[in-house]
Amino acid sequence: MSEIESKEKFISFIDIIGFKCLVSNAESGSGFTLDEIAELQECLDSPSEREQLETYGPPCCPESRYIARNIDFRLTQISDCAVVSTEISPAGVINLINHCWGVVFRLLQKGVMCRGYISKGPIYHSTRNFIGSGYQNVVEAEKQVAVFKRTADERGTPFVEIDPSVCDYISNCEDACVKKMFGRMTASDGDGVALFPFKRLSHSFIVGGFGLTFDPNKEKHANDNLRKMIHDLCNRVEALVDASNTDAMRKANHYIDALKKQLDLCDQTDEMIDKLCSPLLVRRLT
Repeated sequence: MSEIESKEKFISFIDIIGFKCLVSNAESGSGFTLDEIAELQECLDSPSEREQLETYGPPCCPESRYIARNIDFRLTQISDCAVVSTEISPAGVINLINHCWGVVFRLLQKGVMCRGYISKGPIYHSTRNFIGSGYQNVVEAEKQVAVFKRTADERGTPFVEIDPSVCDYISNCEDACVKKMFGRMTASDGDGVALFPFKRLSHSFIVGGFGLTFDPNKEKHANDNLRKMIHDLCNRVEALVDASNTDAMRKANHYIDALKKQLDLCDQTDEMIDKLCSPLLVRRLT
């Protein structure tokens, strides 16, 4: 009997877009330095996150059902990509998604795009290597990601798409926390679902209650800081893309358009703050 046996797990594959070009530019003295590219690679893995999981259990939805306390979390990084797998359980699926969401958001903060796929299937995944058709399937699916496509034949959109089988698992599980967190970290175009870190780039505040005082100047200042950060992210994405490369620009425009929608939300937040400062509402709140 073989000592190596595959088992059904949730599996993700994430790849940094344009990594070859980033390395080439660094070696020629432009764009990111090699040290900064090494930092990009570190975005794919978080040793502290893994240590926390081993010590304290799942960080996302800690009360959700799991089989093993460490949810059989395995991560293998190879240069600009990473394979992650977890057990089939509510805690397993949401913590895999949470980890991948963190990867996408950390790269976004640096103006770097990535693409990937999350599914489930058979895999043998140790601390050293992995074998299985489940891995092979997510790698092939990553090449064909089409969520948020703008033309019928567009493929390779810069998102981490989530397989319908994973979405169905979450939809059918009776875990409110898993469903809530899944909704916070994803978005749908009507045909597919993908991780969507842009949702984090919005300003929220509480008006009244529990002795809290609404300070419109403070809220507007915070909203303006967010607006500046989003502008900066747009500039970073644009600066890292070869404007003469049509395919690269098409991918970048997905990110830039999503960021611009968050800028629209900043404008709407300012309008909301102004309305809350109207004499009628002020009297109601005081």
